[in-house]
Amino acid sequence: MQPDEHQLRDRRLVGERIRYLRHQRGLSQERLAEAIGRDRQAVGSWERAVTPPTVDDLSALARALGVESWRFLYG
Repeated sequence: MQPDEHQLRDRRLVGERIRYLRHQRGLSQERLAEAIGRDRQAVGSWERAVTPPTVDDLSALARALGVESWRFLYG
């Protein structure tokens, strides 16, 4: 099933927030990926809104970036 326009917009916002927080912490995609046990391609895919991160991924990202996981969804 293809995502609708609202889902795509939400994916883009989540990706932008991941990228923003990663840059704020001075981390490369590769370093962030290592910190959460994923590969750089996964992080890049989330940031470009190609695929959405799972709930488990968001939880791991939040821990690695030092924020609450809701920040990815609500800013």
